[in-house]
Amino acid sequence: MRDTSFYKHLIQSAPFGYAHHRIILDSHGDPVDYEFLEVNSSFEKLTGFKAADLMNRTIKEVFPEITNDEFNWIAFYGDVALNGGEKEIEQYSQPLHCWYKVQVYSPEKYFFI
Repeated sequence: MRDTSFYKHLIQSAPFGYAHHRIILDSHGDPVDYEFLEVNSSFEKLTGFKAADLMNRTIKEVFPEITNDEFNWIAFYGDVALNGGEKEIEQYSQPLHCWYKVQVYSPEKYFFI
């Protein structure tokens, strides 16, 4: 069995954007934000955000404009983080002025990749 540094290197050098998050819920159990736990360099290039500015911060802290988007990214990711499974969408991000093809899944409850 390989040690985990092999897999970390594989993810960090992958040509696709990778981000690991934890969903944040309000007192009613509804998704209201999410925290960045890990991103790769391709994610940085695709979004324009630097990993150092994201780690252990929430999307609303680093990108408050997300709440102005017509698409509710937090609810979309929250559904997967809370209910499991995986989803794929192509969606335009108004604040970032870019189309994204997103594949998301939950490796465990309250988390999504």
